[in-house]
Amino acid sequence: MTTIHPSAIIDTQLVNIGENTKIWAFSHICKNTTIGSNCVIGEGVYIGPNVIIGNNCKIQNHSLIYEGLTIEDNVFIGPNVITTNDMFPRAQGDWTERFRKTIVKQGASICANTTIICGITIGEFAMIGAGSVVTKNIKPYYLAYGNPARHVRHI
Repeated sequence: MTTIHPSAIIDTQLVNIGENTKIWAFSHICKNTTIGSNCVIGEGVYIGPNVIIGNNCKIQNHSLIYEGLTIEDNVFIGPNVITTNDMFPRAQGDWTERFRKTIVKQGASICANTTIICGITIGEFAMIGAGSVVTKNIKPYYLAYGNPARHVRHI
């Protein structure tokens, strides 16, 4: 049974939420978003339009998942993780040429307070250490951390 807290904002246009998913208080799920089954979306999470989230994912409190992100199955996103989708943001003007898609592959873990710069892929079962700034692709099965995040070792 899917559970959505009464204070959560779910845009009504084409939002698809899988079975047994829980969406906690004050979260905002935008239009054209897909969230798989058995997911947990923590308190105060923002999920932008056109985001795809696979099955069995956990997105912790106050994370910002912006348009252009695809999160595959069994991914953990820690609290206060920030994603981006514009390489050179400005307050005005058309940004569509700067828009970059980001993929977080199955089984990856992104620890607390990490920032993910757009246009990269985080590989299968990779782990990103807390407080990292991810600016380039992370190899599958690697631990990476730091600012900028660097591959530390195979896990």
